[in-house]
Amino acid sequence: MLRSLILFCFLGALVGCRSKEDKAVVAVDPALATLVPADTTYLIGTRVEKLQATPVYQKHVAKLPLSQLDEFAKKTGVDPRKDIWELLFCSNGKDGALMARGKFGSDMEPKLEGEGVTRSSYNGFVMYGDERNAVVFISPSTAVGGSTAYLKKIIDERQKSRGIPQALLDQIKTVPKESQFWAVFAGGVGFGFPENSNLGNLNQFARALDRGSLSADLRSGVRLVGIASCRDSDGAKKVHDALRGLIGVGRLSTKPGQDDLLRVYDSIKVTQQDQKVNLNIDLPDDLVDRFLATFGK
Repeated sequence: MLRSLILFCFLGALVGCRSKEDKAVVAVDPALATLVPADTTYLIGTRVEKLQATPVYQKHVAKLPLSQLDEFAKKTGVDPRKDIWELLFCSNGKDGALMARGKFGSDMEPKLEGEGVTRSSYNGFVMYGDERNAVVFISPSTAVGGSTAYLKKIIDERQKSRGIPQALLDQIKTVPKESQFWAVFAGGVGFGFPENSNLGNLNQFARALDRGSLSADLRSGVRLVGIASCRDSDGAKKVHDALRGLIGVGRLSTKPGQDDLLRVYDSIKVTQQDQKVNLNIDLPDDLVDRFLATFGK
């Protein structure tokens, strides 16, 4: 039940939510920003009202039958399609938490208890879950889900929090205000794949990255913009060459007659400027279906 709560809070970003329009660049709700731990290295956020209004959402998500989501709403009293306003995921690379702003009815807590979720108290807040994972309601409109230990850390730091670390704020400033979805990182990223596995080479790729941002604008087709600063120019070249290599492999694996798929690969541009790598994907409406069929899985 607890895992379902966390999952469907995140799913709410894809199935439609409501929020007030942000006038500033990807402004984060202050109620969520003040909960972000000081050691956070990356954030993922969604401007959910704008996402709901996009043609991609209307065509590929809005009409989907989601029986599991209906069952979740029935059991908890919260429908992510209507009741979640803003979502923010934060992580330090080891632990993470999903934060949600929305309308959490007074009948939600009794329903959770009725589903067998354990209730406990920590520093004045009620937590629902177990020793491993939990959800805590900071207020009637703010909920946070994640590992129990990480939630306790967030609660402990809440009173002295300075909000989102400055390094991440600097990256947020690079995200266009029209973006419906965005992600930023600072201090490097780690995939944690076994070095001797097929994905081990991606660890070296990640170690070259220092900070950056990714944003998506789905108002007309799909426009993705990624900006990554690497630790040095050699690292940037490795990232640049790796991305270009992946595009090349994709083109070579394209079968005869798949001209629209070739157009998808041609829409992906990767450039390098010293320690910076830029990724741009600009798809017209008629190629969105092909893009989702190829990369959406």
